[in-house]
Amino acid sequence: MAVRPLEQWIGQTMSNDTLILTIYFLVVIYVLYQMALTVESNLDDKVKVDLDRDTIEKEVNRQLGQQTHLQKAIAKVEELELKVKNKTIKLPPFLAVKFSSQVNPQRLNQIRVTVTPMGKMSRNSSHKSLNVEVHNLTDDAQVYIDWDKSSISAAVSKSIQRVVRTGIPIGSDLSRGQILSVVNPGDLFKTAVTGENCLSMNPDSRTLEAKIPLVEMDNVIALLSEPSKKLSSFDDEDEFTVVAYSLRLMVGIRSITERPNTYTTYLLLPFDFAAVLLPDEIAFPPLRWLLNRPRPENARDAFTSLLIGRPTKR
Repeated sequence: MAVRPLEQWIGQTMSNDTLILTIYFLVVIYVLYQMALTVESNLDDKVKVDLDRDTIEKEVNRQLGQQTHLQKAIAKVEELELKVKNKTIKLPPFLAVKFSSQVNPQRLNQIRVTVTPMGKMSRNSSHKSLNVEVHNLTDDAQVYIDWDKSSISAAVSKSIQRVVRTGIPIGSDLSRGQILSVVNPGDLFKTAVTGENCLSMNPDSRTLEAKIPLVEMDNVIALLSEPSKKLSSFDDEDEFTVVAYSLRLMVGIRSITERPNTYTTYLLLPFDFAAVLLPDEIAFPPLRWLLNRPRPENARDAFTSLLIGRPTKR
């Protein structure tokens, strides 16, 4: 009879230990789960930034319609694709300005202007500058880029700043005008630009460098998350977008000819980049990891992929 209370005490103690261990493991799993969500929230793509194609096409075509000395002039946003190892990669969209050559009216000249970055971005993404690429595909025309007449802005600051090229020596005196960039026929011109308010003095070189971020996607996400500041979408009325950053690029096009009445065509290219929130992913990271993995071809690949993380090689 004395053994039964001892057995009851042992059973009760083991039951309490099991309960404590269960609670402990649940707390550990919950903490790890919250840590995984926090890390993935900072690393996963949260917004998608794309060029406002309709606005730039309409505005540039309106300006081209006022240029009477340009024949068959048209502006259109185009996009190229590359095929690499049975995969199709889309290149960033660019603005193509096409017009008839003054030397040979039968030939159609073309100038391509690309501004990046764009695409899917995470919360931690920040950009100190924008990349500008001008490809002069003509045979008889030069392209001039007037930086002092160009402007740049971001959604959060809402301030319009003068465009300043980065990667080149800049003195402390910003009152001096910047030299025009000239893109000759057949040349490809690349540079990075930022706003003058994003510059700071480098004490070693005594020159101004871009050190302050022009745009931080965390602030853009905050704007998209506030219902009072949501704007109508460019593409879908059910989506809300904000202009994350903008670039107004002043370019001039002048034909190389011996005619005395050759004019320079000036165009102000409005590059507006709209940001939209992406749908939230599945809240359970292991399940999302399994769903995002490529589908195995057979049961053997499925079992091997589950164990070592990749299918067997044949």
